[in-house]
Amino acid sequence: MHKGASDMSITFRQITTETFRECIGLKVREDQRFVASNVYSIAQSRIEPEYVPLAIYHDETMVGFIMYSIDPVKGELYLCRFMIDEKYQGKGYGKESLALLRKIAEDTPGIGRIELSTKPDNRHGIKVYEKAGFEDTGVLDDGEEVFVLKLR
Repeated sequence: MHKGASDMSITFRQITTETFRECIGLKVREDQRFVASNVYSIAQSRIEPEYVPLAIYHDETMVGFIMYSIDPVKGELYLCRFMIDEKYQGKGYGKESLALLRKIAEDTPGIGRIELSTKPDNRHGIKVYEKAGFEDTGVLDDGEEVFVLKLR
């Protein structure tokens, strides 16, 4: 379990047999359908084990889902999935989750950046990423804008 640094108690936890259904039931707003479903992401992590799928909790409430991989050769943590359930948006959980992800990256030897890509029309997501310090690289990868957060 990874714990956040601030007084807001955001944690990342393994998805278990008991929490799987709850996790795949999390949904974003209709206008935010930019991210693959959680069930797809969990399945992908079984086929591509470098991906780490985790449930995002505020105290004991599951509020979202995050999945990343660490590439020591590139020196990067790649954020491939990130969502906060529509019922829990606007409460700072996204911001806190990105801060916790940054801490994980900083605590991993040899990791100097976090990278993600998102659809150019994901305005809400892009605002959250930019507030967290991510910068648009100007690179398009498979139709998605690549953002980077440089560490250290």
